[in-house]
Formats: sequence, C-alpha cells, structure tokens
Amino acid sequence: MTFDLEKTIRYWLDGSAYDLETGKKLLESKRFPYALFFGHLAIEKLLKALVVKTTKEHAPYTHSLTFLISKTKIDAPDLIVDQLAEYMEFHLEARYPDEKKDFYKKCTEEFAHKKFAEMEEVYKWLTQKLEE
Repeated sequence: MTFDLEKTIRYWLDGSAYDLETGKKLLESKRFPYALFFGHLAIEKLLKALVVKTTKEHAPYTHSLTFLISKTKIDAPDLIVDQLAEYMEFHLEARYPDEKKDFYKKCTEEFAHKKFAEMEEVYKWLTQKLEE
C-alpha cells in the first residue's frame, strides 16, 4: 500500500502538538487527570510519527508507548523506556470506575505538574530524534 509519507508524518505531528498544548491548558485549569491523558496522547502521536518515518509504514493501532518506541528502531535509554511505561497509567480509555477513582486521587496538583514536566522533556527528546 502506498501512501504520502510526509503527509502522514505531518498528520501525527500536528495532532501531537495540538494535544500537548491542550494538556498544558488542562493543567492550568486544574484538570489534572485529563492533562496527563493529553500528555500521553501527545507522546503517542509523536511516537507514531517516528514509527512512520523510520519504518516507512503506517503506525500500528495501539496506545502502548513502549510498543511504539520499540517500533521506531531508536536506541532509547532505559530511563525513557521506563517513563513511557509509567505514562501508560495516564491513558484513560478503558478504566474501570474504581481504577479511575484511584487514579484521580493520585493526580494531585504537585503530582500532575511533576509528571507533565517530565512528559515535556520526553517529548523534546523524541522531537530531537525525529529531526535526526
């Protein structure tokens, strides 16, 4: 199947940048669980852009950040891979009500600001890899 590689990469990058900005706005408005969710989404889409760039194929249908980084063929430091694994907790799609309640309690202002700042650093690192 042929597709426009640059257009597909741009699609994922545009969505990623939009979601990162949305996460920042949610953080400012104290919607902490959703700020972290959008941080996860921004990284997911950035990873999908990297997958497309490195494999010349469409990105897989997954929300798994660790699976996506493995598909990029980038030699990511263990710290980055560990952080990506941790951020999987922030994906809210299939949460059961009790898990969601526990997650919401965990998302204090301090926790959310710390994790979102970490996510921005990972985002920057991934962006640099995209430009290489």
